Amino acid sequence: MKAVLGKLSTIRSFTAKDICAALGGISRSRLHVWAHLPPFSERPTRERSARRFTKADLLTFAVLQTLEDTFGAKGRDLGRASGAIHKYLSAPRQAPAEEMVFIPLKSGEAHWVQVQSITCQGWIVDMAKERERIDIFLGAEPSQKELHLIADIKSGRK
Repeated sequence: MKAVLGKLSTIRSFTAKDICAALGGISRSRLHVWAHLPPFSERPTRERSARRFTKADLLTFAVLQTLEDTFGAKGRDLGRASGAIHKYLSAPRQAPAEEMVFIPLKSGEAHWVQVQSITCQGWIVDMAKERERIDIFLGAEPSQKELHLIADIKSGRK
């Protein structure tokens, strides 16, 4: 476990190749389309220099992939929501075990929500699953839930 934590602490940024691999081998052209959405489109780039992305960027791309693949979201809707999703994921907070993010269709904002309190149409994304698939790619297994189960098995508790 110590080696995994050391590996994670050394990873500070990701290339397009890393992002494509983390998201199940998506095409570079698909990532390129997302990179033209806010906030990525607002970042300066240098010729002949690979763009670098943060873990928040990687999670944002994972959510955009889910919105496209699961909900059929396209261009304008993704453009309206991508900046808010990135802002939500970049804000310092402790991620709850059950983290549902609601993205209203009209405003494109992104915020944590309890499913019972939704009053308008929008997308609900299970961020715990998104974080887990990125953590698995980064080698951060087993998750805390699994560690608790392993501890119970070793102690003989039921």
